[in-house]
Amino acid sequence: MSTEDCLAHWRAHHSSIGARLPGVRRYVQNHGVLADGRFLLPYPGFDIMPELDWDDLTAMDAAIDSPVHEKDSVDDEANFIDSTRTAYSVGARHVLAGGEASDGAVKLITLLRRAPNISAARLAQALIGPYAGAVASAHPLRHEVLLTLPDREGRPAFAFQAIDIVWFSGPDDALAWTRSEAADRAAWQLAGVVVGSERLIARPNRVV
Repeated sequence: MSTEDCLAHWRAHHSSIGARLPGVRRYVQNHGVLADGRFLLPYPGFDIMPELDWDDLTAMDAAIDSPVHEKDSVDDEANFIDSTRTAYSVGARHVLAGGEASDGAVKLITLLRRAPNISAARLAQALIGPYAGAVASAHPLRHEVLLTLPDREGRPAFAFQAIDIVWFSGPDDALAWTRSEAADRAAWQLAGVVVGSERLIARPNRVV
């Protein structure tokens, strides 16, 4: 299946299943912006990246354990997802700058792993403090960071410890940021704090 076909199935059919998950407060599909069938940035290792919000972990667990997920969603995933190569994280959202982004805006999403010798508190301090300040110099439409909760006993380990989301007016602005001096200054604030990252420029499709 091509990336285009995968994204089309996700938007046209699978979105209605996600919208029926019990208690879901927000369901956003992040569709990677394509040029000639490829993402604008190097392939991040995945084709789809949803965001789902619940009031708390209890509500999230109830939804994931419900027939809507365990039966309907899992059955449909077999049509367009390789379930042996998926990953997830559960975190708390922090809005660092800006309000609601305008229609047509895109997200520059960066998935971050904490360096082995760095504490969760040190990662949060870097992202919410010096890094956020450096990003603010570019005046993005909006800046959010999702800080992952501690791994949960009896559940798979989380793949990332933070997800950075910076909103821009369009793909060209997002690409220009990645090549800018300001982006270099921002990245320097995370040097030695994070190791390895994947990036995606995406258009959000809000379902719920």
